[in-house]
Amino acid sequence: MILVMVRNIIFLVLGIMLGIRLTDFIGYLKLWRNNDLRASEKAALLKYPVASEEHLATWLRREVRILCLVLTMPSSHATKAALVNRTWGARCNKLIFMSSQTDPNLNILQINKSESRKNLYAKVRTGMAYVHEHYLNEYDWFLKADDDTYIVMENLRLFLYPYDPESSVYFGCRFKAYFSQGYMSGGGGYVLSRDALRRLNLFALNSTTICKLNGEPEDVQIGHCLQDVGVVAGDTRDFQGHHRFLPVNPFTVFPTILTNSWLEGYFFHKPN
Repeated sequence: MILVMVRNIIFLVLGIMLGIRLTDFIGYLKLWRNNDLRASEKAALLKYPVASEEHLATWLRREVRILCLVLTMPSSHATKAALVNRTWGARCNKLIFMSSQTDPNLNILQINKSESRKNLYAKVRTGMAYVHEHYLNEYDWFLKADDDTYIVMENLRLFLYPYDPESSVYFGCRFKAYFSQGYMSGGGGYVLSRDALRRLNLFALNSTTICKLNGEPEDVQIGHCLQDVGVVAGDTRDFQGHHRFLPVNPFTVFPTILTNSWLEGYFFHKPN
């Protein structure tokens, strides 16, 4: 009788242990399967972008969150800005226009500066400070563009996907300058990582020595500020050396970039 009881207790303990192990194993299989499915889905989307363009675009919108800051002015609200708002701007994760006046049809950050080229840098500084204060942790990348710039947001997200937004880097059409790494053309748009925006605001824009208002063009001054706080000017060319960002009218570059133009003296990398 005692042997039977001992045997039953042993079987009961073994059964409980086996049940726990089976439960753990089943849970592991479910976790492995879910992870495998997510990895397979991502790999399939990246491997076959043409066959899954809609799914890839939707997935990238979640994975690569971009806040777009667009320079405009009251006289362009109903024309250029409205077109941006209806086209590529609608595919940003968040779109903010920088202008001296508000508009009920646009999401505008009102900046109390007169509309002139000499104030573009001050407007961009204000816009960068605003998004740093309110949106730094909500988005991964921060794009500055003009109201006559056109961005293919899906292509931009696909390009940015491999990069860590916590790396100190920014991208655009790289031009030569008197400082070593050059700067990104404002006309073609440039995009800052989260850490680049953080460094710009914490260490550059708050400094009286690094980031002075010296009358230079907006893109040159931002580029100089970023270099001084350790933000790297990234290379946006594709594997064939073709430029992804261009600050010119499409007719200037298709079918080939015009020779003897002002561009030749500005490009940091000779275009292919």
